[in-house]
Amino acid sequence: MPRLKRPRNNPGKEVPDTLLFTAFRWETMREQYFLNLNRQDAATEARSLREIYSKRLWNEFGVSVDL
Repeated sequence: MPRLKRPRNNPGKEVPDTLLFTAFRWETMREQYFLNLNRQDAATEARSLREIYSKRLWNEFGVSVDL
């Protein structure tokens, strides 16, 4: 039975500024993990969160990270 996903109203905005880069790295590891397990849906969700965190890092701090 698949786990129900928690609905996210505003993903990426709940992460404090001090943990933003850590969240980006965490989602990178999650994406790779799910890709290794061939779970494309979860990997896509992790990638979309990485994109949100990447945009926040650029907009708020001027830091560019490669996806």
